[in-house]
Amino acid sequence: MLWAIHCLDAPGSAPRRTAARPAHSARFREPGARPRPVLYGPLVADDGTTAVGSLIIVEAETREEVADYVATDPFTTSGVWQHVVVHAFSPSQRSPVQLAAAPRQTVAP
Repeated sequence: MLWAIHCLDAPGSAPRRTAARPAHSARFREPGARPRPVLYGPLVADDGTTAVGSLIIVEAETREEVADYVATDPFTTSGVWQHVVVHAFSPSQRSPVQLAAAPRQTVAP
């Protein structure tokens, strides 16, 4: 199942964001990362560069898996994110870009 994680930064958190970014970003590149990152990036102000939050789409079995991931993210633990909302996400069949959940693996009995 796909999940959208919408995060808004705390006021004045830019220095903490800069300091935590390497550890935060490294999590997306871990082989076999769970939840599996699908799409992610900063939310920015109207100037197009100033980070004001993050948007992350992940594939995970449960909301609890996503909640645990968010709770242990360096942007959470360092106080960058002030407000986080998680929603199950189902891409429209008419969307010009399709985000697909990873194929489910079955185990033979």
